[in-house]
Parts: sequence; structure tokens; C-alpha cells
Amino acid sequence: MKKQLLTLFVATASLSHVAQAAQYFSADKKIESQLCSISANEGFSAARKVAHQHGIFISRHSQSILCNGQDIRDIAKKESNTKRNVKVVEVFATNDQTETQLCVTAVKQGLTPVREKIGNLNSLRCNGEPVTDFVKRYQNAAI
Repeated sequence: MKKQLLTLFVATASLSHVAQAAQYFSADKKIESQLCSISANEGFSAARKVAHQHGIFISRHSQSILCNGQDIRDIAKKESNTKRNVKVVEVFATNDQTETQLCVTAVKQGLTPVREKIGNLNSLRCNGEPVTDFVKRYQNAAI
């Protein structure tokens, strides 16, 4: 069973990745360039606050500042969409053994059905860690 759970762990670890968001910077000292980089890195609201401090109005509804030929609002949207999905993990069983299936059931349905089947949760380990820790780590993963 240890070999199968290790395979499950390796598969889970190899399928997980962290998206690295690009950092934008301004090439010159112009306030418009700084606003573009702030919008891309921190979001449109942060850029609006800084613009307001410098007496510049950035509209949420109409084009106001272009950043490398793109509207400042579009750059902020692209960056916010990139930051949403930071970590993707897929959990799946590599065999039909009871313990492996219980680990997957615990992630899918919670600990209650597993507790009903085996009673003591401390006796079940998933990928070398207690089932409760395993569920906390992978409960919201793609199954």
C-alpha cells in the first residue's frame, strides 16, 4: 500500500504548479507609466488611488490611459485573471485498494463517511500523513 500511496503523492505533486505572475515596471519616470505598472501589478483600484493623488482622473467606464497601446483597465483585468488560479492540484487513485479509495473518498466527501467505515481516523494515512491533514491540504483540489 505504501508504494501505491507514494505513487499517488508523486502524481499529485507533479500535477500541481504555481502560476507566477509577471511583475511590470515603468520604463521612465512619467506618472502615466507608473500608473500602468501599478494597474498591472496591484489592480485598477490601486492605480486610481495613485492617479487621484497626482490630480489625474482614470475612468472605470471609458478609455483614459493607454499602456503599450492597451487600455489601462484591460491590463488590470488580465493580471487579476492570472492571479485567481494560483495553485492547481489533481487528486486521483492509482489503484483499487481500500485504503487508497478511502483517502480519495475523504477528499471528495469529507471525513464522516470514512469515519463510519473504519471508526478510528488515526489508523488511516494518506501519502504518509494522517488522513485529516491530507484532507485539509487537498479538499478543494480537482478530483
